[in-house]
Amino acid sequence: MDIFEAIYERRSIRVFDPTKKIPDNVKREILDAARYAPVSPDLMPQWRLLLLVEDKKVKELLGESAAETARIMFGCAFEVFSQHLWYMPEDTKLRVAEYTTTGELWKYPRDADMVVLPAWSRNAWTETILTFTPHYGLLGVYLGFALQNMWLISVSHGVGAAFNGMPLLDIRKREVFYEHLGIPVSWETPGAFCFGYPPAIRFFGPARPQLEGVVFSEYWGNPYEKVAFRKEKYETFSPPSKDVWDVIKSQCQYVTFSEGEKIDDLYIEKILDSAIWGPVPENYKHWRFVIVKDKESKEFIRKISADRIYRPLFSNVPEVLWNRLWYIEPEKRLEKIEKEIERGYGKWFTDADTLIIVLCPRSLSWVDQPYTGVAFGHYAIHVATGCCIQNMMLAATALGLGINWDPIPYGEGRLEELFKEYFGLPETWDVVGVLSLGWPGEKAEEPPRPPLEEIVFKEYWGNPYKE
Repeated sequence: MDIFEAIYERRSIRVFDPTKKIPDNVKREILDAARYAPVSPDLMPQWRLLLLVEDKKVKELLGESAAETARIMFGCAFEVFSQHLWYMPEDTKLRVAEYTTTGELWKYPRDADMVVLPAWSRNAWTETILTFTPHYGLLGVYLGFALQNMWLISVSHGVGAAFNGMPLLDIRKREVFYEHLGIPVSWETPGAFCFGYPPAIRFFGPARPQLEGVVFSEYWGNPYEKVAFRKEKYETFSPPSKDVWDVIKSQCQYVTFSEGEKIDDLYIEKILDSAIWGPVPENYKHWRFVIVKDKESKEFIRKISADRIYRPLFSNVPEVLWNRLWYIEPEKRLEKIEKEIERGYGKWFTDADTLIIVLCPRSLSWVDQPYTGVAFGHYAIHVATGCCIQNMMLAATALGLGINWDPIPYGEGRLEELFKEYFGLPETWDVVGVLSLGWPGEKAEEPPRPPLEEIVFKEYWGNPYKE
């Protein structure tokens, strides 16, 4: 399947045919896709996947837990919940509210053929350094990269999927599941990722916003203007057809970009459009993007990034930096360190043609609809934002562009304040990172992909998944 076809056809499928089973080779391919996602700043996959296939009892318990949580959250009053469905026609609100407020909508883990409980480390586990940020939402973004890969591959096989954040929202129930499945308390599990064959095609999903409503140019509040309104002659754009699996496997990071030809604005618009087709929990549209092309702004971001060399336990302790490059042969490690210091951190920001600053709300006290909502736990909005970012990176890769994702300045309080002041960003929104786009230059050296058996456990924590 073409990568853009997969991005646009992906939906949250919450109804499964329990009589149809996913072939083992397809299950493995879906899981394997997670291995090709970009890894966290310490170059290690700080996430694991707990696979539930045969344990029907646990899947039923997940469904019941989700339904009970939904009844508490949504079932208190129809007058309140109907505002949550502001985007639906009036004649369908009551029908949708009935199976949502009763919790029936959220019971689908019980019918799924494959349920995955993804988890990321709270940084108590690592192989090199103790911690690099107290903001665990950052790791949720990287988990989102892996989950979106799995989601797109499932679409290419005709398998439906949906992420259910309800089962583990209640901390008491979460403790029960953790104890039963042997999940360490140092790992964060945001929900149940469910897979199965849908009994019918789902054509409609949540309302997608116009780019002008979620994208700003150069600074917050300056609306993005679509290419069609900027150019006298209307242009059409047909992206090249690329297989979704080939694009996922070929995705990589670049530390430099080549000079010369500018990126066509239609490319940038296609990449942004791919983002808004990512998952949108409760239709909150919980992301904003700022497009940066100004040279001075790029230089400002580069300087902010370069400041990390002075951060404790990042780069200024040789022993730590040496260990962070564990995947490079010892005799080549010193050469790599010298090259990095000489080149300077974040040079790709000034080399790039376009930067995209990605933001998500600090909490769901902010929404763009007449419903105050409830604050999600487990950094669910960060995971979903990671899925949207992965859409952008895969779209850019398919278009032949080089990419670099950097979580600067997330987790650095003083740098984040400077960043927000410079671009006029509201205090209620967090900068989760900056995506750099340009024509490919030098590739970043990436660590080897871990075997699937090391990152996927079957039925209970620590039991290696084997083919």
